[in-house]
Amino acid sequence: MIHPTPYAGTATPGAYLLDMPNADYHGADGVSKSGLDLVERSPAHYRYRVSKSATRGMELGTAIHTALLEPERFAVEYMLLRDVKDRRASEYKQAAKVYGSECTLTGPEADKVAGMQEAVYANPHARKLLEAEGWRELSGFVRDPETGILCRHRPDLLTTSGTMVDLKKTQDARPDAFSRAVYNYRYHVQAAFYMDQYFWMTGERVEHFQFLAVEEELPHGVKIYTLDDDAIAIGREAYRANLRAYAECVETADWPCYDSEPELLSLPGWAVAQYENELEDGGII
Repeated sequence: MIHPTPYAGTATPGAYLLDMPNADYHGADGVSKSGLDLVERSPAHYRYRVSKSATRGMELGTAIHTALLEPERFAVEYMLLRDVKDRRASEYKQAAKVYGSECTLTGPEADKVAGMQEAVYANPHARKLLEAEGWRELSGFVRDPETGILCRHRPDLLTTSGTMVDLKKTQDARPDAFSRAVYNYRYHVQAAFYMDQYFWMTGERVEHFQFLAVEEELPHGVKIYTLDDDAIAIGREAYRANLRAYAECVETADWPCYDSEPELLSLPGWAVAQYENELEDGGII
């Protein structure tokens, strides 16, 4: 079992830290999975990344995570004004003075967060998973043993039994649709990267890495997924390639962008297939 330490203002490599503020975590040294996503596009996109101010969408994402992962804290820190449709209303302005604008939700946004919370906790498997003993949003920092690069990760939930849980809001939680989301957003890279950092820090393997997928729109469908060994292996190869590229850029101080050579470009495969189908159906003359 791990033994997290309280955050004291500095990120200590090799340790899991409790109660590290979001801003401190995202501003700390170390490359994260989202950073590796930028490296995957090009090292230059990582080098010239810009810090983003919190948007309303990001605030709602935080609200959803709090509602699902820390419902007791959510009940104290957030105010849901489900009958108030306009943030110009006096009820909103009064509540915002007490709870802050980021924690005061109105109309559809309040309905969405409350609905997702109700749907998840109505699912017996999801409820058992979220109520397991463990730690919410620990911040982990560790050096990659191959490159020496400082890495960081922040699992939504790490149970005392060794299960990592990551919450994903999605448009479609069905297996085929969520599998595409896993590939498009590189969730398999995240799973492998997080699991391996845990191993580097503890010498032990994560028992399970599970995604809790919940749909944003009614009826807020819920599914729990564990990636198969092939997906984890592919994710591991991807993050290792990204880390090696990042380490080389750090060493050479050269952060290249795209290949400068001109290339022949085709239409997307789906567009070509659509055209061929229309030809077969006689839809194109």
